[in-house]
Amino acid sequence: MAEQDLDRNEEASPYKLQKARERGQVAKSADVVSATVFAVAAAYLYWKGWDGLQSQFRYDHALLAAAGRIDNSGTKLWELVGRMLRDTAGALAPFFAALMAAGIVANLVQTGPVLAIEPLKADFSRLNPANGLRKLFSMRTLFDAGRAVLKLFLLLLVGYYAIKGLMPQFPQLAAMPPATLARALLDDAAGMALRIALLLAIVALLDHSFTRREFQRKMRMSTRELKDEHKHREGDPRIRARLRELRREALRRSTALRKTATADVLLTNPTHVAVALRYVDGEMSAPQMVAKGAGPMAAVMRRIAARHRVPVIQSPPLARALFHQLQVEQQVPPSHFAEVARILVWVFAMRQRHGVAQV
Repeated sequence: MAEQDLDRNEEASPYKLQKARERGQVAKSADVVSATVFAVAAAYLYWKGWDGLQSQFRYDHALLAAAGRIDNSGTKLWELVGRMLRDTAGALAPFFAALMAAGIVANLVQTGPVLAIEPLKADFSRLNPANGLRKLFSMRTLFDAGRAVLKLFLLLLVGYYAIKGLMPQFPQLAAMPPATLARALLDDAAGMALRIALLLAIVALLDHSFTRREFQRKMRMSTRELKDEHKHREGDPRIRARLRELRREALRRSTALRKTATADVLLTNPTHVAVALRYVDGEMSAPQMVAKGAGPMAAVMRRIAARHRVPVIQSPPLARALFHQLQVEQQVPPSHFAEVARILVWVFAMRQRHGVAQV
């Protein structure tokens, strides 16, 4: 049994994936988020970097030009500092908004909206030093460390070749005017950032594929787990069988109650048991029980019989005997032919004479 539990070769069921999602467990690659944010930052720098730098230069020039006329008292100085912070925040707000939107989109594309409270709950087991040491020296930690070293090596390699490609123009930088120099440095930084972003995108794509495959492997289930989940969701087979039996019994009772209206006579105990009989001359070899009930059901049968003018006859011994010996739609046994025949002859005679008889 234990070997069967460990043999998880089945794909995770949608129910298990949904429960894991509710706990915040989804296949998400952190490299995808970081690569997307870095790519947006590089693109923004390439697109708006020079305009933003020019705006900052103009602002600094205006500030320095007015430095001699600034009141250096405490109140005025703090007003100036506050205005500078507000202006700087206003200039940087679109950049940070773009980065925030990139991070949100990168998460949503991978997992969709995930609203889980469980990851926010306090988990004091994380404070256990033993658990931390086991996690520190685990194979997973070593694998992540090796992957981080490889990623760092690739980034350094890309940066090295990018700088190497820019080295021929370095001697010319000294002869450039300040504005041209700033523009050239900014373009070079943006170009290097785009190359690094391309490398990060490739790494993120590989990491995303690996993360999804690893998550699917962790979510795999054994045959026994699938059976237990099915039993948990659908209920115990014995309980389901009992519920089906109760539903069939309720259906039979409902059908029997409806058939009471078509009976020729209703035999009662007089209050605890009721048996409805029907006989069609030439079609039936013996009278047939079309409905029976005890307790509340017997009371309902009596009300139905009264509503449809079915004769109700009190015959406790015969009603009890037929109730216990027969099932619905079974015919009266020969041992009770004489008693039932006398009642039916009397009922038919009264029906012919008065149309309805009730005792």
